[in-house]
Amino acid sequence: LFTSAGNAEFLLYYGLPLSMVAAAILIALGVADRLREQRVALSEAERHAQTDALTGVLNRRSLIERLDAACARAQARGLPIALLFIDLDHFKDVNDSLGHHVGDLLLQAVANRLKTCIREEDTLCRQSGDEYVIVLPDIHEGYDARYVAIKIVDALSAPFIVNENELVVTPSIGISIFPDDGDGIDVLMRNADSAMYRAKTSGRRNFQFFMPELDQ
Repeated sequence: LFTSAGNAEFLLYYGLPLSMVAAAILIALGVADRLREQRVALSEAERHAQTDALTGVLNRRSLIERLDAACARAQARGLPIALLFIDLDHFKDVNDSLGHHVGDLLLQAVANRLKTCIREEDTLCRQSGDEYVIVLPDIHEGYDARYVAIKIVDALSAPFIVNENELVVTPSIGISIFPDDGDGIDVLMRNADSAMYRAKTSGRRNFQFFMPELDQ
C-alpha cells in the first residue's frame, strides 16, 4: 500500500484477507483526505495573512514583501518603480454622518475601482483606514506614473452609490520613484506620503510627485 500527496495507490497481495485489504484502503483514503484538508487550511491561512479582511486587497505586510522584491528586480534591470500613496478626501465626513458600516462599504467600492486602474502585475494594498498604496513595477520612466494617477483621480471622483446614498470622495495622491526618491522601502513610503500631503494642501483631488524640497 502506497500513499502520495493527494493520491492513494493500492498494491494488493494475494493471500491477504479481504477485511485487511478493505481496512488498508479506508486508512489510506482517510490519510489522503486529512492531507488535503491540511493543505486547504494552510492555503486559507496564508491568504488571510496576506490580505486586508475588509477589502480583500493585499495588506501592509504583503505590500512590504512585494515592494522589497520589486525594488530588487528593478535594481537588477535598471528600471524605475513608482509608488502611489492614495488618501481619500472627506472620508471622515462619511463615517461621521452615515456610520462606519457605510464607510466600510465605501472602502470596498473604492478598492474595486482601483483594481480597474492598474495592470495585473501592479500591486494594490490597503495601507490603513482610508489609505491605499499602489506599486507600479517595470515602467519605462517615472513620469509614466502620471497616467495611472490621472485614471485614479477620474475613477474615484465619480459618485459612489452606497446603501442608496450618493457619496463623493476624491483622491489625493503622492508619488515617489525608485531609485530617484529613495533606495529603501521606508524612504519611498515616507516621500510618497509627503507628496500626498502636498496634494492635500494644493486643493485635494490631484496628484503630486515627490520633490526634495518637501523634506526641508
